[in-house]
Parts: sequence; structure tokens; C-alpha cells
Amino acid sequence: MTGIDKTTQPATHAARPCRPVSFRTRLAVTVGLLLLVMLLAVILVQNISLDWAFQHQVDTIATGSSRNTITTEPSTPPNGVPGTADSCNADSCDVTGTVPTTPSGQTGAEGVVLTVRDGVVQWMRYGSLAVFAAAALLAVLLVWRLSGKLTAHLDSISRQTARLDPDHPVGRISLDHPDAETASLAAALNAMLDRIEQSNDLQRSFIRNASHELRTPITTIGTGLEALMAQDRFPDDVKPAIRHAIEANRKSSELINSLLELSRIQTAHDTGTESTDPARIVRDALETHAEQARARHLRIDADKLAAYDGTVETNPRYLSLAVDNLIRNAIVHNTDHGAITCTIHDDGQHVTIGIGNTTIPPTNPEATADLIQPFHRGDATRMANQPGHGLGLSITKACADAIGATLDISRPTPDTFQARIALIRHIGMPIG
Repeated sequence: MTGIDKTTQPATHAARPCRPVSFRTRLAVTVGLLLLVMLLAVILVQNISLDWAFQHQVDTIATGSSRNTITTEPSTPPNGVPGTADSCNADSCDVTGTVPTTPSGQTGAEGVVLTVRDGVVQWMRYGSLAVFAAAALLAVLLVWRLSGKLTAHLDSISRQTARLDPDHPVGRISLDHPDAETASLAAALNAMLDRIEQSNDLQRSFIRNASHELRTPITTIGTGLEALMAQDRFPDDVKPAIRHAIEANRKSSELINSLLELSRIQTAHDTGTESTDPARIVRDALETHAEQARARHLRIDADKLAAYDGTVETNPRYLSLAVDNLIRNAIVHNTDHGAITCTIHDDGQHVTIGIGNTTIPPTNPEATADLIQPFHRGDATRMANQPGHGLGLSITKACADAIGATLDISRPTPDTFQARIALIRHIGMPIG
């Protein structure tokens, strides 16, 4: 006799996840069962009421009938001989007994019937009203509880979705004991986040690969043109065009380097941290761009940096890159004879680096937040011969995200621009 060893069979049923119960089904079944219980309770109360009412009336009628029974005494006939009567033909007969009373007519019977009817109707009315009121209250409470569970799941989905960063959707929506509808919604949103993340990764990979491929020919072209210019191989009437080509090639090289830097930060950033002096980083960035600031006659106010002597645990390379881009942005988008203000504020929990500068009032101040987007330079976005590539604030934002800091940009007044990097006092690890 052969048999099948059940222990060797794969436990497909055990591994299959339980499908959530539909909220609509749960609500319908709950309300239906509640109505059924309500009807059964009404029938039960009616039967008990009828039984009690009729039994009570029967007991009442029985008690009243026993009281209406009359007991007669022996009578003495006119002839003086007790126990004799004319109907007995002068013989002795027993006349002692009970004589039933004559009913008082139909009025007493109708009264009894009316009393029974009124009692039954009254008890049925009160009992039914009480059962319906209790069932209605219970139905409201149950529906409110089930609806509250559904809205709680929707609120949870809304809060989790609001916290997600579209550029870095590292988290996913999770629910505890969801219904079929909310589980399906969460699964659809998670699938969308997966597609967004995959699309972002493909886009960054394309930018990184394209930048690598373009770097070599652009470097070769620039080196060749500069060598030919140094050897004076071009006629004088051609040299201005060659110089313009060399400058355009240099800007293209800077753009490629910026794209590569942004792609590296967003995809595979360095997680190392060390004790860093943010005031020294700001001073180094100011010194690096001091010549550009003097060329535009900018006034730099960095006196408040000397009052800060603390450190913060963060990645110094990313913080230096973020501050350098902010200083460069403050110089490039400033006005001649304008000002740059550098501050550091420590509230015990966060160290905030502030870089402010004067600027030309924008035509659309509401679009300030869009400046963080790549290649967005505000009013200079579509202007030719404008310095910068619109990647400075994007790189700063990527660096801030990598070290767990926050970047905030604003316009305190129409002719000023303010950027703040808030670092956590003791922890600078990345959040993504």
C-alpha cells in the first residue's frame, strides 16, 4: 500500500496571506445581524408580554369569580317544620346548598375583554418602543465605530503620504489590520511610489552616464582650443569667436561637473561624519569667493561668525559644498555694491547657518520655492549670458538631505534673499 507523505508537500495554504474583509461587507453584515436581533427581541418581548398579560387577567378573573359565590343558610318553611317544603311533598329534604348568583349581564364580560386588550396593547407598545430605541442606538454606535476605523486608515494614509518626498520616496505606506478598500488604496500608492523611485533612479543614472560620456570630449575640445590660442594659430579676426567658444566650453564643463556632483549626492552619498566647525566652513567659502565679491563691490557682514565657537557632528564635505553654493549664489545673484550677511545661530537643538544677500526684486515673488528645482534661476532662467546654471540651490538641497539638515529659502523683503541650513546639534546623519 502506497501513501503520500504530507510532510513533504509545500505548505501553500499556510503561506498564503489572509485577504482583508471588505468594509462594505462588514458594515452590511453588521447592520443586517443587528436588525435580525432587533426583530427577534421584539418578538420575544411581545410573547412574554402577551403571556404575562393573559396570565395576569386569568388570575384576576379567577379571584373575582370565587368572591361572587353565595353560601345559603337552612330556611324554615311557613309551617314551622324545618327541612320541609311544599316542593318536597311534605317530606323532609335538604335545602342547605349554594345558589349561584345571576351574572350581571354582558357588561362585566366586555369589561374583562377590554381590560385584557388594553393591557396587552400597552405592554406591546412599551416593549417594542424600548427594543427599537435600544437597537437604533446600538446600530448608530456600531456604524460610527466601523466608519471611524475607515476614516482612521484614510487619515493615516494622508499623513504618511504628506511626509513622503517625491524626489526621495524611501518610505512606504503601512496600515495595521486594514480593510480591503484601504489595503487596496495603500497598495496602489506604494506601487506608484515604486514607479516614481524607479523613474528617479533611471533619470539620475542617465544624467550620470551622459555626463561621464560628455566630460571627455568637452575637456579635449577645451584643451585643444586653448593650446591653439596659446600658439597663436588663429588669425586676429577669428580669435574673438574662439575665445567665445572656449568660454562656452568652460561653462559646459562646469555644468557637467555640477550634474555629476548632484547625481553622486542623490544616489550614493557619503555617510561619514565628524566634528565640524560650521563657522570655519563659512569663512573658508567667503575667502574662496573673495575676489568675485570684490569685483562687484559687495559688502560682506560676517562679524557674528566670530561669536560662535561650537561644533556639529556632520559630513564636512557636504556642508562645505552646500555653503559654497550658497555663497556663490549670493554673489552671482546680487546687485553691484550690494551686501552679503552671514550668521550662525545655536538654539541648543539646531545650528542654523544663514546666508542673506541683496538682489533685484523678482517679478514673481511667490515662485521663490521653485528656485530649488534644477535649472531654475528665477527671472534669469531664460536670459542669455547670465552666470550660473540653476543648479546651485539644487546641489545645496541634495547636500542638506544627505546630512539630515533642512534648507529653507525666503525673501524677507522684495530686494533681499535669505537661505538657511538647519543642522541637528549632535546628529548629522542622512535621512534617506
